[in-house]
Amino acid sequence: MLHRVSKAVGMKLSGKIAIVTGAASGIGRATALMMALEGARVVVADINASGLDETARLIVSEGGQAVACVTDVARASDVERMVRCAVDVYGGLHILHNNAYWLALGPVCDLEETGWDRTLDVCLKALYLGSKFAIPVMKTSGGGAIVNTASVHSHVAFRNYAAYDAAKGGVIGLTRSIAIDYGPYVRANAVLPGAILTAAWDGTTDADRVPFVARCPMKRLGQPEDIAAAVVFLSSDAASFITGTCLVVDGGLTIVGDP
Repeated sequence: MLHRVSKAVGMKLSGKIAIVTGAASGIGRATALMMALEGARVVVADINASGLDETARLIVSEGGQAVACVTDVARASDVERMVRCAVDVYGGLHILHNNAYWLALGPVCDLEETGWDRTLDVCLKALYLGSKFAIPVMKTSGGGAIVNTASVHSHVAFRNYAAYDAAKGGVIGLTRSIAIDYGPYVRANAVLPGAILTAAWDGTTDADRVPFVARCPMKRLGQPEDIAAAVVFLSSDAASFITGTCLVVDGGLTIVGDP
């Protein structure tokens, strides 16, 4: 469920052109809406066409500017077309939020190769592809910022998440490499969400959530807007001297030792 984002007053992203992947729901939808309310013109991308159209309609209904681009982020041709959409519609690109995800659960002995490959393709390869096509356009647009959605899985491992843990660990290394290779024209940072109440929690009960809430010093699950606010900050000029960093947004979940 997407909680309403209040109207922006600072216009932190005024004049900026942004792409948000995985924008059909959850963190991606919240981020795209918040970016638009902060003044950015947004290309929203996802493989889910109906959810994507709903995100674009929501942004426009709130007075923002958005265009939908159905994209399989694991396909180079789709990602190249996504970046070209930003140029064709808005004339450039300043911000890329690589946020789409997919995962196959299981330890390595139980994982099918197709599940491993798709998880790595969407959660890691897609970030390489997005950056590959976006960076040249950002440079000609006067510079830009890439924010990659990593995870607390980047720092700590969880049972039955072999492929996802591997992919999210790789996001950190890739983010740092981009920051080194393309500064000062492009900044690259990662945001690391903790337990965020998105569609991934659909079908769970309050009892399923209790251990996460109990362990978290903030005593709640995160909302998509908690991550969106961090992404907007890292994309904005307020973070102009921040690159190659990992911003953990988990309510303190990962700082708690064993009880």
